[in-house]
Amino acid sequence: MWEVLAGKIEGALKQFESSEPRPSLHPVPGTTPLTIQAAILPPLIYYLALVLLPPPPPPAVSSAPVRLLRTILAITAAILFIRLPLAYHVPQSIGLTYQLGLVGIYGGTRVLDAFFISAWWFGNIPKRVSYIHHERPETPYSEDGELRREREWTDGGVRDPYHHTEKSNNKVSKSRLHSPERDDAAAKCNKDKRSKVNGRANGSIHASAPRATSTSIHIAPAKDVSHYSRRQSTTTETASYFLYKTVTGPRPTPVTEYAITHKEWPCTWFDRAAWALELELSMRGQGFTWTTADVRHTRKTWIPTIANRIHSIVVHVMPIQLAAWYIISNIYDGYLASTLEIDDYDPFSSTSRSSMRYRLHRQHELFDDLSTPVQLLLTIALGSFLMSAFSLGHSIAAIMLHPLKPHPLSFFPPLYTTRVWSLTSVRGFWSFGWHRLFARLFLVWGVWPGEWLERKLLCKSKDQPADVGKVIGAFTSSAIVHAFSVRGVMAGRWSDAAGEMRFFLLNGIAVVLEGAVQRLVTALRRKKGWRQSVWYDAWIGRVWWILAVCWTGREFARGWVKSGLVREMAFR
Repeated sequence: MWEVLAGKIEGALKQFESSEPRPSLHPVPGTTPLTIQAAILPPLIYYLALVLLPPPPPPAVSSAPVRLLRTILAITAAILFIRLPLAYHVPQSIGLTYQLGLVGIYGGTRVLDAFFISAWWFGNIPKRVSYIHHERPETPYSEDGELRREREWTDGGVRDPYHHTEKSNNKVSKSRLHSPERDDAAAKCNKDKRSKVNGRANGSIHASAPRATSTSIHIAPAKDVSHYSRRQSTTTETASYFLYKTVTGPRPTPVTEYAITHKEWPCTWFDRAAWALELELSMRGQGFTWTTADVRHTRKTWIPTIANRIHSIVVHVMPIQLAAWYIISNIYDGYLASTLEIDDYDPFSSTSRSSMRYRLHRQHELFDDLSTPVQLLLTIALGSFLMSAFSLGHSIAAIMLHPLKPHPLSFFPPLYTTRVWSLTSVRGFWSFGWHRLFARLFLVWGVWPGEWLERKLLCKSKDQPADVGKVIGAFTSSAIVHAFSVRGVMAGRWSDAAGEMRFFLLNGIAVVLEGAVQRLVTALRRKKGWRQSVWYDAWIGRVWWILAVCWTGREFARGWVKSGLVREMAFR
């Protein structure tokens, strides 16, 4: 397997170095290969405009010429960003051409948001936020030294809550959470306890415990059997714990986060330059007041360490990626390669000999030739590959920027805030089980317009919820973004890019429907006097969201097969 993988990677690298277009790449007609100037100019102009965005001082930024220059730079940057996928493609890669569409629409909408929607409409220019992280006490041992199960937590690739969690009897007051001094004292106290307990776990013998020689066999009397059993149970549990820690590896540091918003904007030109660079690089807004909800939703978070991220890559991410790639590669070689690698097969061509077949079977895609189980398996493999790829990029960035600590650029909050098997709804999957890198885009261009439209159509007041509009708006904006991107590798045809649009729209409808069913069941149980939650609710929710996401995800996979993305992922 490793030799095959190495050979395919080598072939892919040679193809990438070649100036010839990649096989099965179908860019938008009229586009040209991406140049260095075209790639650099949009973010550079956006950066220069950001330097001029904060209000004075210095006084010069409030003058009419500077404000005009700032507006011109912002409009130019937005146009150049959106123009990227419309005028260029990456001839060596289908995936990079697809990502060029994401970069273009994300960059363009981000510029419009920063300079016109947030700054002009709402008068909201992001201010810096400083983070203070105090290590919070957390130990797997209780005060009397007995092993205690760890609390469930996630960091996007390390902790898996297989163990049962025990409710702690120690109630923590709110004042403690808002007191860094108390946190430091508790951490110190906890460290002392941990050192004492670790002495016992590492094999130190208390004076009260007799030490048996290697040749002696101790037979406990009847009255000591229960005590002997407890010791054996503790020893077994301790061994199990250390085995578990060996597999899971080093943990991120559990901390309590204190966010302090700066009262002033940057004052000097140097400070403005740093402020603009930080804001441009921060996709989720960490370090600024427009942080996305997945970053600011809790005060308790985890700071990944270098050892933790390396372990996550080696033990969690790479095995998932290799397994997903193996499935994708075998499905491609076994079911798709015989058709897609025929020289005259081009589903987007109107002149090739295969075009007649394409016209006769336009509604019958090649993906539909696969059996339903194979379709679902390919869909799950593609989703797993994407999730692990995002986690890999997140971990590598956290390692590279770790030396900047405690600067906000070194702060990488969990990418996935809930483990997949802990999710019980489609809403939960998209809110906590998937990444939120585009959350700001969907908020500004989907949630807000959807909420406004629902209030207008149904004459709702500001106090009334508009959840349906928010959900449909968010998923509609996501559908447009992804359809726009995949269009760039579908020869520019919107009809062929409709699969990804249907996928997101159907998931939005699924979120609305499951919410209605949950409210109906809750009302029925309340009326009948039944319990509000039953043990099987979570299992029904798990089966529901997995079936809903995977079944609709076939629309996503169908487009990836047709566009050649699956072929490229198989290194063919």
